[in-house]
Amino acid sequence: MTIKKLLDISDLSRTDFDTILNNSKTIKENNIEILKNKSIGLIFEKYSTRTRISFHVGIKQLGGHSIDLRFEELNIQRVESFEDTFEIFGCYLDALIFRTSSHDKLINAYNYFKKPLINALSDKSHPCQIISDFYTIKNHFSSLENISISWFGDINNVLYSYFEAAKLYPEIKINVFTDESIYKKKINNFPISHNIRFHFDLDKEIISKSDCIMTDVFTSMNDDDHLAKNKILSKFQINNEIMSITKSNAIFMHCLPANIGSEVTREVLNHPKSVTLIQAHNRLIAQKGILKWLNI
Repeated sequence: MTIKKLLDISDLSRTDFDTILNNSKTIKENNIEILKNKSIGLIFEKYSTRTRISFHVGIKQLGGHSIDLRFEELNIQRVESFEDTFEIFGCYLDALIFRTSSHDKLINAYNYFKKPLINALSDKSHPCQIISDFYTIKNHFSSLENISISWFGDINNVLYSYFEAAKLYPEIKINVFTDESIYKKKINNFPISHNIRFHFDLDKEIISKSDCIMTDVFTSMNDDDHLAKNKILSKFQINNEIMSITKSNAIFMHCLPANIGSEVTREVLNHPKSVTLIQAHNRLIAQKGILKWLNI
């Protein structure tokens, strides 16, 4: 039997994705101890607030036990290899949740751990965030049918997972507002489908028809020149001027943390159309849907 994993959205079929969304709704209404007597390890090589806490709380609410694993406290820091370390994890743990700056580490971890593994963010993708975001959008609009998303700023790991999800949900439209130099530099490594469009200048007509206005920090994991990139992308900042042309039922989303004054202003983060706190809360709901789908 194939061991389930969530390293990328491409690990899911449309049915899998829908199942996770439905799991999330069901578990929200009735927490069941599906992880009773299960132990799940969490490894965070990078900083984390929402992902770390939501998984810890979600595992506990589902009856399981979570364990923080810190590389600096393990023998991997001295003499033990990466491969041997992850094989040993498999002797004690039922699943792993791993945040790392190297997606290759995730792949190797899955190969040696040989049990369910979740990508809690890597330099390539952030599948848990996108599942949670789709849950938020679907919950707000009651459907994902004909939803139009406008993304402003960088082409990064979060957007990569959005692009993979767009292949599963062709009824969703994604408009990306970014700088042409960033597009040329990064787009060759991204999965593109017919429902994704790129714009190198602001287009008020498209913005005014969008259901969801979305952004993320302009400088991401492994970026070198932060100042130059922020300057290039500054015209794509989400501010009151942008929000003033959105339709009445549009929402603003940001996966957080936000760099206030860079990709978004404080006024927008606190705007009546902002659902960022709901979006953050839904991380907990969606993580539990993922854990149920893994059938640990």
